[in-house]
Amino acid sequence: MRTQIESSTESAVESPLSQIRTNNLELRRLVEYARQVATTPYSVLIQGETGTGKEVFARGIHVASKRRGSFVPINCSAVPETMFEAELFGARRGAYTGLVDERPGLFVVADKGTLFLDEVAELPTGTQAKLLRVLEDGLIRPIGGTEWVRVDVRVVAATHKSLEPLVERGLFRSDLYFRLSATAIRLPPIHERPEDLPQLINEALAEACRMQQVEPRELDSEALDVLLRYAWPGNIRELKNTLAAAVLRSTNGVVRVDDLPAAVRSQQAATSFEDYCKMPFFDALERFEEMYIAELLRRSEGNLSRAARMAGLSRGTVRNKARRYHLLEGGEDGVTPKRSRVRRPPR
Repeated sequence: MRTQIESSTESAVESPLSQIRTNNLELRRLVEYARQVATTPYSVLIQGETGTGKEVFARGIHVASKRRGSFVPINCSAVPETMFEAELFGARRGAYTGLVDERPGLFVVADKGTLFLDEVAELPTGTQAKLLRVLEDGLIRPIGGTEWVRVDVRVVAATHKSLEPLVERGLFRSDLYFRLSATAIRLPPIHERPEDLPQLINEALAEACRMQQVEPRELDSEALDVLLRYAWPGNIRELKNTLAAAVLRSTNGVVRVDDLPAAVRSQQAATSFEDYCKMPFFDALERFEEMYIAELLRRSEGNLSRAARMAGLSRGTVRNKARRYHLLEGGEDGVTPKRSRVRRPPR
C-alpha cells in the first residue's frame, strides 16, 4: 500500500494550528505548546478520542516546523503485520517473492519532513524496536539490504488508546513509550469543551452547505437544542458527519430535528432533576418518557421485542412511543409519523 504525500510550508499555506478557533483555555494552551514543540527535533505523541483532530495537530506541527520535506501519514491499523517493516523501512529488489523493483520505505519518502504514525498502538513489538532505533540514531536498513541509510525525519505519533496499560501488558515497549511521551499532547474531547460547541456546530453547518453546494441553512431551535445536549462520542468527526447528513435531508433552508440522524436524536444528554423541576408537569413527563424509550432502544440495540421485555410493556406500546419520538429511523414501513405531544387529561 502507498500513502498520500503532502508538502507544505507556513508561507505557502495557513498552518492548521492557526485555523483552530477555540474558547477553551486548555486547547489554546495545547495549540501554543504544539507551536513551540514544532521548532524542536523531538518526536511528538498526540493522544485523544476518535475524531478530536489528532491529524490536524500533526499537520499543524509539520507546517509550523518549516521542515523542507513532505508530511507523510500512515494509518498503522491498516497495514498487515507482515508488511510493516517494508512499508516503513523499504526493501531491496528480490527481498521477498514478487518484489522486482526496489521499494523505498516511508522513512526515505519523508526525509527532511514529518512521518505521521496514526494509531501507533497497533505497531508490532518487533517493529517498535526498529522504530526506537531510528528515533535514537536516525538510521534505517531496508529489508534485504546490508547497509544502513541515514534519514532526517520528525516522527509524530497518534493514538486513541491509552498506552500505559499496553506497556504494562508487554504489548508496547516501555522505552519507545517514554521516548514518545516526553512531548505528549492530549486533545480534549468535545464534552470537555462545551463552550466551543455552538461555534463548532455553526462551522460544521457552513462547511456542509459549501460541500453540497447549497444555500446556507439555518438550525431551528429544537434541532439546536438536541445538538447542544448530545454527548458527541465521535467528537468533531461525528459532528461534521451529522450536519452533512442533516443538510442533505433538510428542505426550505432550515435544518429541523427530524433531519438529524436517529442516533443523535435518541441519545441526548440526561436532563437533571433540577431541569425537570423547571418544566410544566406534562412537558417533564414527555421529556422523561422520550429519554427512557431512547435508552431502552440503545440497550436493546434497536430490538423492539427485547426493549418491551425490559420495560414490562407490550411490543406495540414501545413501537408506538418510539415512533412518536422519532426514535425509529424512517419509522416503520419507511414512514416517519408526525410528532405528537403527550395527551393531557380533560379539564
